[in-house]
Amino acid sequence: LAWQICLKFRDYGLLAKPTHGNKIRFAPPLVITEAQIQDCLAIIEKALNDFK
Repeated sequence: LAWQICLKFRDYGLLAKPTHGNKIRFAPPLVITEAQIQDCLAIIEKALNDFK
């Protein structure tokens, strides 16, 4: 499932990597704005809702 979720993240513009089976790894930039964090959270929410 982690792989399918990461593909959905990618479709929405967020890169992540499935690791160790069911875990997802994020690698945010060292410098990130609050707005960028909110954008990432919105993408995560949207992608996860696709699996409901």
